Amino acid sequence: MSKIKNLIDKLLLIVTGILLTVMAILSIWQVIARYVLNTPSTVSEEIIRMLLIWFSLTSAAYVFGQKKHIAILFIREKFHKKTQRIIEILSNIILLIIAIVLMIGGGIQVVNLTLSQVAPATGISMATMYGALPVSGVFVAFYAIHSLTTSDITRSENGSEVL
Repeated sequence: MSKIKNLIDKLLLIVTGILLTVMAILSIWQVIARYVLNTPSTVSEEIIRMLLIWFSLTSAAYVFGQKKHIAILFIREKFHKKTQRIIEILSNIILLIIAIVLMIGGGIQVVNLTLSQVAPATGISMATMYGALPVSGVFVAFYAIHSLTTSDITRSENGSEVL
């Protein structure tokens, strides 16, 4: 399962890197078109907005998988190591439920509702933009399952097992 996680990590890094690069290029084009050519590009503005949503959700999934997300550590650290592990397990279960129910389930419903809607400037289906929600939900669910199934045994400084 760790090999799959590493593969997904690399995939998300590549995808988010590409999205960020394309957004930067389109933003530069937007500035040139607006201030140099005096013809603002509504198409690039709309594409940047869609890419920003995909970038935000996929990078948030990656950050969650790396356990670098915002957490209230000072509260958790006030507990004993065993209690900390229980809190971590419970939070992963809650996040798994949220990912499955809200992100994947709700995201699929939103995608289905917006299949016939198109963006005004590009003509791209709005389902393309909202598709980022269930896709990132799958990654968050995978990372939560991975975290629940791998043993994260905390080690002390001398190498002995704490948990």
